[in-house]
Amino acid sequence: MTSISLTQLLIFSGFLGLIFGSFISMLSWRLPRIMEHDGSEQLKIISMGGSKCPQCDSELPWYRLIPLFSWLASRGKCHHCQINISARYPLIELTTAIGTVLVAWQFGLTPIGYMALAFTLILITICVIDFEHQLILDNLSLPLLWLGLLVNTQSVFTTPTEAIWGAAIGYMVLWLVFHAFKLITGKEGMGYGDFKLLAALGAWFGFVALPQIILIAALGSILVALIGIALKKRSVNTPMPFGPFLALGGWVALFLGSNLI
Repeated sequence: MTSISLTQLLIFSGFLGLIFGSFISMLSWRLPRIMEHDGSEQLKIISMGGSKCPQCDSELPWYRLIPLFSWLASRGKCHHCQINISARYPLIELTTAIGTVLVAWQFGLTPIGYMALAFTLILITICVIDFEHQLILDNLSLPLLWLGLLVNTQSVFTTPTEAIWGAAIGYMVLWLVFHAFKLITGKEGMGYGDFKLLAALGAWFGFVALPQIILIAALGSILVALIGIALKKRSVNTPMPFGPFLALGGWVALFLGSNLI
């Protein structure tokens, strides 16, 4: 088998990441809408077919579906009605490409690299949906949790015992915070999806990683909230998804380990 250089690997990973990103942009748009409907409506969303313009409903030809480059070439406009196409698509594709390149650079073409890529792709999907809908779907968080437990049966990122305790403690910590906050304020500060996501991260990196993940998530969310308030982009009472900040803590544990703090 011919070996490839690091540069070739990273270039290939970037293009592959754009393709993954295109799939994630479609999946993250359809999944929440599937959950909102029942029966025939769900089937209708699943079988929507190829990508279409949200305004004129014209189906996009194949050469308009090249991740990132088609959006740039069309200057972010529909080729038929010239309406602006949301920048969410190229942003998701570019973010996924960067994440894929980083995984390839850090882990290479190894079994751990493939596991880290699966972890990254699922987390990006969770982040997009939580950012847009403030919703973390069980369809994503629970498979991520079970995958972490299965991966660590081989002690890849932590021991099996620490993975099991990480999942249990991760869920319980935010469950307790949720109910304590509700008891004191009468309000719900987060959703159950956050509990399951932290449980999944605990399954991947063990209970010793949880304090670092929680601290990074807390500091990140506070910083973003303060910047938003300072720029008058949000108010103190505006809800903010916590999942992307937990994901940030998980990515730090993946790339830099869990002993930074």
